Amino acid sequence: MRKEAATGAVIAVDGLSKTYRRNVPLRTWLRWGILGGTPDSDRGENERELVRALRDVSFSVQRGEAFGIIGRNGAGKSTLLQVLAGTLRKTSGRCEVRGRVSALLELGSGFNPEFTGRENIYLAGSILGIGREEMNRKFTGIEEFADIGDFIEQPVRTYSTGMLMRVAFSVAVAVEPDVLIIDEALSVGDILFQQKCNRRLRELIAKGVTLLVVTHDTAFVLNICQRAIWLDQGRVRYLGDASACVREYLTAMAASAGNAVSLPEVSEALETASLPSTEPLNLAMCSRLGDGGIYIERAWLLGEAGESTTVFRLGEWCRLVLVIGARRDVRLASGGCEMRDRHGQVVFATGLRVIRKLIDRIGANEHRAVIMRFKVELAPGQYTLDVGCGAGEQEDNTWQRVTAAAVIEVTTTAGQDVVHGLVRLPYEVQAYRV
Repeated sequence: MRKEAATGAVIAVDGLSKTYRRNVPLRTWLRWGILGGTPDSDRGENERELVRALRDVSFSVQRGEAFGIIGRNGAGKSTLLQVLAGTLRKTSGRCEVRGRVSALLELGSGFNPEFTGRENIYLAGSILGIGREEMNRKFTGIEEFADIGDFIEQPVRTYSTGMLMRVAFSVAVAVEPDVLIIDEALSVGDILFQQKCNRRLRELIAKGVTLLVVTHDTAFVLNICQRAIWLDQGRVRYLGDASACVREYLTAMAASAGNAVSLPEVSEALETASLPSTEPLNLAMCSRLGDGGIYIERAWLLGEAGESTTVFRLGEWCRLVLVIGARRDVRLASGGCEMRDRHGQVVFATGLRVIRKLIDRIGANEHRAVIMRFKVELAPGQYTLDVGCGAGEQEDNTWQRVTAAAVIEVTTTAGQDVVHGLVRLPYEVQAYRV
């Protein structure tokens, strides 16, 4: 087995593939039924007859780890979860899931629409091998967590999608699984219940439950998951740290979307700017993503007095200067930055694309400067700053991102207002006598 699927893992996947056949004639189905063959084991004569949902996927997940699966629609994410949950047969490779598995796949799967919520709760328990006596002890907790009132005694067909998700999730987390598999279900429902679900998931992970989740919500992956895998057309594009995986995925998606804007671009008649005389950021050891046709040559992070610094007091102005170079003639060029918190979540972003104005063109071996100024209204702590640039649209798109170009420290003084939360917004507070 490959090194990705380490010994002792709760979930171990090695060389997993899943292939479907198109347009299988009835006589072939009859032959499989009589001779004992299967659609998976019979190879098509023409490659165009095959749909390869998963291609040689390998990874492992340890006990108590939260593991995210991201990718575009049709990437094979749900197929992978179905194979791991045992509801779909693999074509080749090896996959092993140890312990009791609770899966929340297609919303409402496994529920009988004619049964009441109560009856479906007991049905789900029996499917997982949990006796009625044990489900009796769990029922009150499930009912309280779902919080749908008297609807618990009504047929599931009368439920809204949000109510159905409440019951399904409540059952999935109450049966004390070793492995919890979730496929996009948490995108349904109101924000209060989603926050409630997130709190419960953190509790389960702290108790050693392994979480495997497919989602398009990259913020969820950044906030909950330790590692993640990016699937693209059934193949593994990236496997590793969750924040790095999300960054790779979002950067690639932004690049493929192009750089076009509907508003007029900045003209070539730009004013001349003087570059700072202070020391620029040290980018030599930073990771760079992209093809580099356009690139970040230098960058400065400056305080209010024009000094180079990475430490800012709450409410101070910060100035970021980027020098962008081009290795070939490019058009519609942009430059910008993203600030991330300790979870990898973007808390602020700005740049030419944000204001929907781009540099008309940059010639080969030429440079342009992009200067950004913003007020640091963030809770005290550390943040990373990514800087990047891009140019072109679809065919001529080129880009580069420098990750963690700087670690910014936000401080506060004793006399300043306390920031409750992540950011400080403009506010007014007044007390009145009534």
